Amino acid sequence: MSFRRSATFLAALFLPSLGQAKFPKNYILPDIINGTAPVPIETTVGSGAYDRAYIPSHNASTYEWWYFDAVSSDGQSSVVFVALVVPTALGQGTEVSAQVITPDGEIFANRTDYGPEGKFWVSTRGDGSSGVIGDGDFTWVGQPDLSQYELKVDLPEQDISGTVTLISAASPFVGCDPFGPDARTHTFWWFNWINFMGDAVAVVDLKVGDKRVAFTGNGYHDKNWGPVPYPPHLNYWYWGHGRAGDYSLVWSRVVAKDNTTISGAWLARDGQVLRSTCVHDESIHVEPFGNNVTIPPNRPNDTENIDGFDITINIGEEGLYQFRFDSNRWTNGNDGNYARWIGNFTGGKVGEEASSGVGVTEQMGPFGI
Repeated sequence: MSFRRSATFLAALFLPSLGQAKFPKNYILPDIINGTAPVPIETTVGSGAYDRAYIPSHNASTYEWWYFDAVSSDGQSSVVFVALVVPTALGQGTEVSAQVITPDGEIFANRTDYGPEGKFWVSTRGDGSSGVIGDGDFTWVGQPDLSQYELKVDLPEQDISGTVTLISAASPFVGCDPFGPDARTHTFWWFNWINFMGDAVAVVDLKVGDKRVAFTGNGYHDKNWGPVPYPPHLNYWYWGHGRAGDYSLVWSRVVAKDNTTISGAWLARDGQVLRSTCVHDESIHVEPFGNNVTIPPNRPNDTENIDGFDITINIGEEGLYQFRFDSNRWTNGNDGNYARWIGNFTGGKVGEEASSGVGVTEQMGPFGI
């Protein structure tokens, strides 16, 4: 059986039926309403397409983005693309953020800013979405059942072009509630999150400058949105995803300015979900390690000493699971307020033989405000 047919079979095996047919809907973003007048912001999964615009009209403070990434099976290369609607504080309008790490470790990272007049088209079909930003600089087409996304990149200013294919090996979920129409999408009132592909087979074929970046590996797709910029409310967060053998894991630890801490994990084995929730206690624990690592981080740019992360998930009678992410590549961005690592990912159920694979992880903040 070919690789692509095998991946398609995996998607059909792991993805549940996502419900009855849903009416297509089109959005032209950012559809800005002047000032800070309140705008409708959806904070539950609802009955519409899962991968839709959750803020149909934006004001000066709202934000929303669609995030896609892929990491090579050797943990040495990666691509990240984010299509954003940004608030006034960040230059209100639409943007595409791109980061590519080549096999030899060279990093290409930039944003293409389209300003407040820049348009971003999103259309839904079933539960999937398609998007176009700029003059087709970045586009994606998602299947109605979320089983596959095709990304096309043509960013002349960044000299990046090519395609990324993501074939799902996971069912959708949110941070805290069991997934369904009434599930809350907000972890904090200022931060919403929904995950469409916690794990996927990724096929990447890009040209970056005079280099070709082509690999197969692990993929991922989610989205975030909120009513106000989050930096004034966020102390820091850790987030990541990885695959180790039969295990797929998405983890997070978000610490607000008042030190309220919420940790989350979505853990699956062979596509069967073992844990999908958020907690205020240490039954889900995420912690960086390395020489002279400060916990919690006490300043922007406090990431250069981090060698990796340990993630522990206690499911009570169902067992204890431990995973470790070891960094191969570190990238620092956003004036030191944001760092991303790609690398090796190992672990599994305590008492059983550990499995291995690759993953991606990030630290956001502290922002110093």
